[in-house]
Amino acid sequence: MQLNEIVNEAIALGHQGFGTVDSIQGIIIAVIAAALMRRYGQIVFYAVAATIIHEAVNIGRGMMGGGSIVLPDFTNMEVLKLIAVRFVGYLVVVSLVYLVRRVVMRS
Repeated sequence: MQLNEIVNEAIALGHQGFGTVDSIQGIIIAVIAAALMRRYGQIVFYAVAATIIHEAVNIGRGMMGGGSIVLPDFTNMEVLKLIAVRFVGYLVVVSLVYLVRRVVMRS
């Protein structure tokens, strides 16, 4: 596999991940995560936390809609892929919000 293929796949994964976070729910979670983050070295922790919170909110929304608690099927590879892509999306979005926050706070 050539370097440009690897880079293209990484960009595609980041774009797909951004697409899963690009909702009001995802943006709010990302903004809160970026606001709580004190240094960029904490990005992995906050992206994991944001992903877990996103899944918890999805479960809670289903419950509040009158349904019962329905947990994601963590044995299903497609569900795990979606969660992994969402994690990459939070890496991207929280990074962007954090960097914008840092630039604005310096000026």
